[in-house]
Amino acid sequence: MNSPDSNTARIQLGHDRSNMFYASRGTAIVSLQGNILIAEAASHLVDITVANRALIAEGDCHVIQRGGWVRLCAQGGGKATGLIILPTRNFLGSLLARWLRRGNTSTHPANRTEAIES
Repeated sequence: MNSPDSNTARIQLGHDRSNMFYASRGTAIVSLQGNILIAEAASHLVDITVANRALIAEGDCHVIQRGGWVRLCAQGGGKATGLIILPTRNFLGSLLARWLRRGNTSTHPANRTEAIES
C-alpha cells in the first residue's frame, strides 16, 4: 500500500476479492473509485457474518464506530480503490488546522467578534 503519510493507506479491491483488517474506532474509509461494501464486526471474527454493513459510492466516506475486524469488498462487478485514514489523537484539531492554513480566515474568532460588534 502506498500512502502520502503515516496515517493513510490506499487499497485496491478486485471484483472477486475482499480485504480484511483490524481497525480501531474512528478509522475512516473513503471510496476513491467504485463502490465499496464495508462489513464491521466486533473484536472477534465470529460476528463478521452478522456485521454492520455500509455501502459507499465513489467520493463517500464511512467512519468505523467501534474497533474490530473490517472486511472491504468491491461491489457492482468492478474494481474499487479506497483510502483508509487512521485516527490520530487529535484528528479534529488537525483537520481544523489544515482548513485554517488554506486561507479560510472568515471563521477566525477575531473576525467573528468584529462581525458581532458591527
